[in-house]
Amino acid sequence: MNVTIILEFAEEVRTRSVIVINGEKLDLNRSKYDGNFRLIYELKNYKHRYIEFMLYSPTDFTTRNIQITVIINGRRFGSMVEKLTRTPTVQKIKLSGSDEWERKYSEHSESESQLPKYRKVKKGSNWRTQQGTNESNVSTEPSEYSYFEKQKPREDLLSKKSDEVKNTEVEVFYATNRKKKITKKNRITYTNSRGDLSIGKCLVSVPGDRSKGEFPLPAWYLFGSSTDENNYIILKEVSELGPKEFFNQIGEKVNFSPEKDAFLFVHGYNVSFTESVSRAAQIAVDIGFNGAPLVYSWPSRKNMFWYTADEATASGYSTDDIIQLLIQIRKTGAERIHIIAHSMGNRLITDALRSLVDQGFNKDFLFNQIILAAPDIDAEVFVKQIAPKLVQSSERVTMYASGGDIALWFSAGIHGKILRAGKVTQEIAIADGIDTVDASKETTDLLGHGYFAHNSALIDDIFQLTRHGLSPADRNLRKKESGEHTYWEFW
Repeated sequence: MNVTIILEFAEEVRTRSVIVINGEKLDLNRSKYDGNFRLIYELKNYKHRYIEFMLYSPTDFTTRNIQITVIINGRRFGSMVEKLTRTPTVQKIKLSGSDEWERKYSEHSESESQLPKYRKVKKGSNWRTQQGTNESNVSTEPSEYSYFEKQKPREDLLSKKSDEVKNTEVEVFYATNRKKKITKKNRITYTNSRGDLSIGKCLVSVPGDRSKGEFPLPAWYLFGSSTDENNYIILKEVSELGPKEFFNQIGEKVNFSPEKDAFLFVHGYNVSFTESVSRAAQIAVDIGFNGAPLVYSWPSRKNMFWYTADEATASGYSTDDIIQLLIQIRKTGAERIHIIAHSMGNRLITDALRSLVDQGFNKDFLFNQIILAAPDIDAEVFVKQIAPKLVQSSERVTMYASGGDIALWFSAGIHGKILRAGKVTQEIAIADGIDTVDASKETTDLLGHGYFAHNSALIDDIFQLTRHGLSPADRNLRKKESGEHTYWEFW
């Protein structure tokens, strides 16, 4: 028989409880919200007489209930309400009468008039269904032969490893002030030159057979033409949207997510539109992000020799766009907004956040996590002028810096050998209220600059920040002291 188990519970149960069915721990984050959270668990071709539940909440909170409904072969068999306690309890439900149920109704249509009538269920551990004089009971009392009855057949003890690889499609919302271009295939793309502000949504395919942090893009001459989704991150669709539709769709994505959150990614210099959107998709997949991912793609010239041109665009030209974008994201209903900025993109973000603090935006709302990865900013200016405003705008600010960052060594040379905030030498930028993390041990890419999204330790750290909001002391970091100041490094 086919058994469907529907579990309905409140938010407190989803975030603080453990539910195990027949030895399998359920992922409550996969539940759908419909007034309450609902999770559907299916047992195909089920041949056993019992279903074993283990329900408990390891945290100390007010007793909560969970409603369990069992459906056999498409017909509701019964329902009960269970109380969750801190002590793990095993409930063994006996599906007595199920054969008679199946014989009696298997040939009937599924019209409402032909389904059995049910009486209301009282809270507790016993439940029953009734039609006429035929009664089917579900008992949670353990049998004296339970050890022998619950033995699994030997062939069911081990499972075959799945060879199935599923790619992930990610919707990434974008805002860009790059110049728009229509390709020969009548597709929208954006160049590396300045243009008008455009907003929209992209569909990005991320390969399933890919290591965390891996960023496989097609060769430059295949950009826009490659469709090999199994081996490359592919930008499949770009759709421009009007402002109302754009923010409404972000709101729908936010409201559907358990944490009601969104993140905004701002890239560094020498990055194309396709690369920026693809990077946002990769980050979303690697940190298991359930909310709305956004990217602000500013017109980097995609040329290392145009560094100063990118500086001009990143410092002032795009600031107002970022400010208005953040204000409107807040209005979508997002309860947690994270910001991830890389390299020169930190200049756009820090300028925008300082302006928002001056406008009093932080009196009504604080960003959740602000993550500054390898910031290409004057280290002294950062500590003295920028950091005091940033800490007023967010619940937590984290800055990743590295001694192996060659790109920031190059930037320091251009700026008269002035230390960049994201570069570690014999000195390191430490500001009050900001968690500085020395990632030198985790810098593995060629230029030592993109480690924040390439290295699994960094990705896991960002996950712990955005999902759980953990402090450095609660993450896999080691405390270091420099005089009166404290910073952190990876073990």
